[in-house]
Amino acid sequence: MLIAYCEQEHLTFTRGRPYLKNDQCFVEQKNGAMVRQVVGYDRFVGEHAYRQLTELYRALRLYVNCFQPSMKLLSKQREGKKVRYVYDSAKTPLQRLLQSGVLPAEMQQELLAVAHALDPIRLFEQLEQLQQAVFRCAVGCSPFLSSLPSTPLRIFSVGRCMTGTLPSPGSVPDTAAGLETLYHEQERRKRVLGWRRTHKDPFAGEWEQILSWLLANPERSSGDIFRELQCRSPGRYQPLQIRTLQRGMRKIRAYLLETQQEQWQDEVIRGPLPR
Repeated sequence: MLIAYCEQEHLTFTRGRPYLKNDQCFVEQKNGAMVRQVVGYDRFVGEHAYRQLTELYRALRLYVNCFQPSMKLLSKQREGKKVRYVYDSAKTPLQRLLQSGVLPAEMQQELLAVAHALDPIRLFEQLEQLQQAVFRCAVGCSPFLSSLPSTPLRIFSVGRCMTGTLPSPGSVPDTAAGLETLYHEQERRKRVLGWRRTHKDPFAGEWEQILSWLLANPERSSGDIFRELQCRSPGRYQPLQIRTLQRGMRKIRAYLLETQQEQWQDEVIRGPLPR
């Protein structure tokens, strides 16, 4: 269907080759400039973390497209051993879209009205609060720090970026202590978990049971399942074998993602639908 659509619209269809990041250079550069700088490199597991990431991206979409200018490379000129780069003037993605002339006048007025109604300071402060809520989800996903309290889902509100007052800084939970504890705990266990694998599978005969547990509760962590296996068979599993369980569960989760279809939420792109 994609090839037929490109032929119908007279679009050049190209494919990205594996391990060659220059094939999608304009897309891949946003992973470092936006995703990794805002979200980080932590692992997020469960529906709660997925919903919180959705709310964060809803705020990030408005902040980047309306208030984050960028410069595009126009040309490169070589002067001896030096290369001189020529960039255009800095513009936001919204300004580049309006100047392209591909949108009708009604859509341009609608986008301009949304951009002018937003307060960048309030939007940025709400973005920071959503970012802290996402970090709390990453801390709660650690199998070694299960005692941290779970926080409710923080919802992004466009109205708070336009009018009204923001909550006091004291009402926002402080995540510095939890993040520092997680960092030290992971650093301490790096040497412990980096054990050498053997050819014998210590979990032979248990993978079907592990699959049934994940089907019943996809949010279960490897640490929780490992502790339950130790209770079922005392003395059989050693603490260093949790790494084998994590690799096997990663394959099971990948298989479940391939076999189960997930509907993409329209509110990620356009925000909540009007009532």
